[in-house]
Amino acid sequence: MAPIPIIHRDPTLDAVDAAIEVSGNAEPARPYLGMSEIGRECARAIWYGFRWATRSRFDAATLKRFQDGHRAEAIMIERLRAVPGIILWTEDPSGNGRQIGRKDVGGHFRGHLDGIIQGLLQAPKTPHVWEHKATNETKQAKLIKLIAELGEKQALKAWDPVYYAQGQVYMHYQGLTRHYLTCDSPGSRSTVSVRTDYDHIEAVKLLAKASRIITASEPPARISERPDWYQCSWCQHKPACHEKQIPEVACRTCAHATPELDGDGRWSCARYQCDIDTETQRRGSECPSHVFIPALLPWKAVDANEAEGWIEYGNGIRNGPGGIASTELLANTAM
Repeated sequence: MAPIPIIHRDPTLDAVDAAIEVSGNAEPARPYLGMSEIGRECARAIWYGFRWATRSRFDAATLKRFQDGHRAEAIMIERLRAVPGIILWTEDPSGNGRQIGRKDVGGHFRGHLDGIIQGLLQAPKTPHVWEHKATNETKQAKLIKLIAELGEKQALKAWDPVYYAQGQVYMHYQGLTRHYLTCDSPGSRSTVSVRTDYDHIEAVKLLAKASRIITASEPPARISERPDWYQCSWCQHKPACHEKQIPEVACRTCAHATPELDGDGRWSCARYQCDIDTETQRRGSECPSHVFIPALLPWKAVDANEAEGWIEYGNGIRNGPGGIASTELLANTAM
């Protein structure tokens, strides 16, 4: 009989991971739809994120990968700038010290470029949108293989549609026609690059997709009705989407809230006839008038009273003033 392997646990390192998870998951949800997300295939998942329906939580291993990515980007900036003739802009030209940013759809659709680079030896005169990614060796090897099989200009789309979409949108808003992505293995020991051409039709489709998601009052259709579908099985929104979990209580999950297109990320509340700033939206659980968007709940709405602000469902549950508060529904998910 083979000996049972002894798994050594280090309580100090366990505590380190716990601290990483506490700090890494303390970041509030971003108040806009990120251009880095628009390439995700499931529009419903993107909508859930934009509406703060599910709170993101990452384990220590994932958060460490995020940290690696930030460090790898800083290393790559230094390496690129060491090459004579290369100019790399990583900050907004206004001099505010921030990343180069772009926004659209009333300020609800936003993105921040890693940089703009000019002086590449293979195309010295053409400015490129520059993005840097840190991946594992397996994914990097796949990119190398796709470049060999499909050619450099077609490889990014086949390798990672989300990175491809991000590049197309950034090129569109910057008025540039080339994208240069560098990809590091862990520790920044090995780097691969791929250049991609701007595709106007693809970019316009992505912008229309963003607008549809932002203005949708209800979640778009699921990418699959099967919870075990590969894209659904690991999705952070699976509990709310497939498992009938009550969503988070925030202004964005309330039927009274609307993202307006005539401001800079402005939201309005029909119940109180006012604008609601980001911090107020985060405190939606404190609002006595919060009533869930019916499509976010696992029951069929059968009645509603706009004046009183409640919605009733077929199982007899009435959500809103005079009924069961949204916070109570969340606390009692078995209802």
